[in-house]
Amino acid sequence: MRSNRGAGPVGIGGTLLMKRDTTIRIFSLLIALAVVVPAVQAALTVDAGSDRTVLAGEPVTILATCNDTDVFDAMNLSASIDWSTGATDAGIVQDDEHNGTIQATHTYLAAGTYAVTVKVANNATGAVACDTLNVTVSPQQAEVKVVPKTLNQKSNGVMTVFVSLAEWLGFAGADRTNVTVSDPSEFAIGNATPEKVNFCMKDGGTLILKYRRQDLDLATGDGNLTVTGSAVTEEGNVSVAGTGAVSVINPGNGKKGENDDGYAWAAMVKENAKEKVKNQKEFREEQQKGNGKAKGQAL
Repeated sequence: MRSNRGAGPVGIGGTLLMKRDTTIRIFSLLIALAVVVPAVQAALTVDAGSDRTVLAGEPVTILATCNDTDVFDAMNLSASIDWSTGATDAGIVQDDEHNGTIQATHTYLAAGTYAVTVKVANNATGAVACDTLNVTVSPQQAEVKVVPKTLNQKSNGVMTVFVSLAEWLGFAGADRTNVTVSDPSEFAIGNATPEKVNFCMKDGGTLILKYRRQDLDLATGDGNLTVTGSAVTEEGNVSVAGTGAVSVINPGNGKKGENDDGYAWAAMVKENAKEKVKNQKEFREEQQKGNGKAKGQAL
């Protein structure tokens, strides 16, 4: 009869071999997973900064900051800025081993609000970060004088608006001696455009614009009117605006006896007469000074 005593050791050895084989397989599987599953990408962030306000034609500088948990490597990082009017590449200056600064400058010519997006990419890890700020562009301010200062929109005649360009010709300390106005008739008050335009060289340049009173859509009680337009500089057409004081009375038809407010009508007639004389005097003086300068240059 055969004995089974020798089977014990063989069974134990087989079990040990099986356990060892299983351990090797699990270890191999872990190595495979480590190769297949990519490591978590380092966090890349960018801060575009706070919203900005600037005048048309003046440069605005963006100073954005970026941070990467990976060690800063300028060779792997790239930055660009979308100004809403176009995009440009921007350089990144390293601040320390994890932080950098993006600086770029842009000039807006037209008034409005623009969304500016700063984008930073780590070309080694594939990480991308973006942040946006708003830049509000206001028109360059021009000095505006209104004659007469009382407006009855239903009366006949014109209202004269003097727009002085001297104040903003040198904005931002730049030499703007070659600034011109391409089309003075584009200077508007709301939807109203001037019926007649003159240009006087006094004090660097004054536009003399005449608007039909009936075209000026101002509500009773309004304390001012705003003139908007543009002028040509080295960079292009720059938005210009100015505000002049005016008093809008209860509209009548401009004829005595038919206005609901006789006192207002009388005051308006008196004011118009005074302002008309003053307007004519100032215009003659401006022409004389302009002619005097021209004669001096000719000599």
